[in-house]
Amino acid sequence: MKPFGYSLLLDCYDCAPGAADNLELHYRFLESLVRALDMTPMSAPVVMHAPLNAAGAELFPDKAGVSGWVPLIESGIQIHSLEPSHFITIDCYSCKPFDPQVVIDRAKAYFGFKNFEHHFIRRGVNYEK
Repeated sequence: MKPFGYSLLLDCYDCAPGAADNLELHYRFLESLVRALDMTPMSAPVVMHAPLNAAGAELFPDKAGVSGWVPLIESGIQIHSLEPSHFITIDCYSCKPFDPQVVIDRAKAYFGFKNFEHHFIRRGVNYEK
């Protein structure tokens, strides 16, 4: 039975210093990944940095990093990162089949992680019943 969709949950450890805090890098990654997966964006990626105080310092130093999302006709991709621990997590969900290795390779190229773990899940396996 064909599932409704697929989710890749990718956790990237020991990312290159500064990669988890780079707003532009996250934006470019999301744009690039959409093209590499041949998916259809509903809008440009929305990417934001963790909040800063009036003096420009991290409001939540242990949470310094970037979060982003790109909505797709096929579903969506989100990313969250923490610079203090050089950790990036990516969730890619699509009703269109995709190769999880494409996501892993692209994340490695952009963020330079040394270690990772991932889970690829078939979603809505009873959808067509």
